[in-house]
Amino acid sequence: MHIFDLINIPLGYLFRYIYLLLQNYGWTLVVFTIITKAILLPLTIKQQKSMTKMQAIQPKLQELQKKYQYDQEKLNQETMKLYQTNKINPMGGCLPLLIQFPILIALYNIIRSPLTYVVQLGKHGLPTIAEMHAFLASLGSAVQATDQIGIAAEMSRFASDVAAKFPGVDIMHIDFTFFGLNLAQTPTLTTLSPILLIPVLAGLTTFLSSWLSTKMNGQSPQNAEGAAGTMQMMTYFFPLMTVFFSVTLPAGLGFYWILSNIIQIAQQFVLNKYFPAKPLEAPAPKHYREREAERRKK
Repeated sequence: MHIFDLINIPLGYLFRYIYLLLQNYGWTLVVFTIITKAILLPLTIKQQKSMTKMQAIQPKLQELQKKYQYDQEKLNQETMKLYQTNKINPMGGCLPLLIQFPILIALYNIIRSPLTYVVQLGKHGLPTIAEMHAFLASLGSAVQATDQIGIAAEMSRFASDVAAKFPGVDIMHIDFTFFGLNLAQTPTLTTLSPILLIPVLAGLTTFLSSWLSTKMNGQSPQNAEGAAGTMQMMTYFFPLMTVFFSVTLPAGLGFYWILSNIIQIAQQFVLNKYFPAKPLEAPAPKHYREREAERRKK
């Protein structure tokens, strides 16, 4: 059992039940993405709150960096003091992302391995993936044994033969077509096809999501340093990486990225409205006795 199966299996059952209800892979991905985004919403809200707090103290952090630019130890001390005074965890924005990571890996596994988590071959009295691949090969299929989306597509192509060989099964093939696009197909740059829109839109929506996140959280591309500079680099790196994976993997994965990015952009607008960054309030003036006591200590 793989460690991610602790998440893969329950989410796989969720995907399976949605598909049994809708009988279409594309619409199942739409509903599945909405549900999983809703499950992750509390973490997204927590991350947004942390980022707005960090944004609010940026002017003060810049003052400290300028004041102690030649004293790194003192800068670190004053920075930690600033965090403690304003009750900010500098890792607060990263923790939700770390928690989401295994969930995203699970989603990737479910989408790429429909025979394991959706059709659930090898369970419920069904043949194993190896047995199904061998049967399809006997029918003339040349799909690779490790390509679960390809095998699922071939099961649909030979649906009558599969049903005759393995009768009495509720779900033995998956309809991968969605508005005329075959989500089981892998896009290729050598052939012009409507399926190429998926990698393009996946890259564009990834860029837009990253760019809006940077923009809305007050990070200046012209003056990006440290963490801001890293995020600025990721704004351009992640879209390129998304396009690369979208043209080397079945279109269903790219379609999921598009859906996920669109929901992420909508969430970003809503959360920025409800959790806007507020500037730090100026500290209340100290009583003259407090000021005098501090003067005497010096």
